Amino acid sequence: MNQITENILTRRSIRSFIEDQISEEDLNTILTAGSYAPSGMGMQSWKFTAIQNANVLKKVNEAIRLTLKSMTVVAETHPYFVSLIEKAKDESANFLYHAPTLIIVSNLKDNGNSMADSALAIGNMMLAAHSLGIGSCWLNQLPRLTHMPFIREMLTDIDVPANHIVCGTVVMGYAAKEPKQAAPRKNVIHIIR
Repeated sequence: MNQITENILTRRSIRSFIEDQISEEDLNTILTAGSYAPSGMGMQSWKFTAIQNANVLKKVNEAIRLTLKSMTVVAETHPYFVSLIEKAKDESANFLYHAPTLIIVSNLKDNGNSMADSALAIGNMMLAAHSLGIGSCWLNQLPRLTHMPFIREMLTDIDVPANHIVCGTVVMGYAAKEPKQAAPRKNVIHIIR
């Protein structure tokens, strides 16, 4: 098996990190890998905002927590969001898994390829991180909250452009424990010859 395929098959989502920060060199390698993802018409309209400052990470986490806490659960609220809203009632709740690095991937609001382009970039970053022995996990809170006023204010404070939406976020750091092996793959492959 070649190294790229092995890297893809062995990467796992990490949700428990040690405090050690990833190096500037490794972070730059990861972000560069993201920038080499394909993008519709080669626009490269994304922006990668990497946060390693502990105080800024706390502000991002608190913005997420307070926004979720302010939301009302209705019949149409997805069960995942119901659990997040409940979690947000705990003042010590951490929505970033205490990871030392957060990367926010934003993209143009009016670009029909924003989500696909950003997802490919995040995939590249996660695979690059894994190849360097760094764990990662895609998080979905900010994309679903990107239009909320308190979140938009926080995004403005960290220089995410006003004409951007958050398409995805990924936390990174060194795993606190060895991840479990992958669950058996579902039968999703269909080949017509």
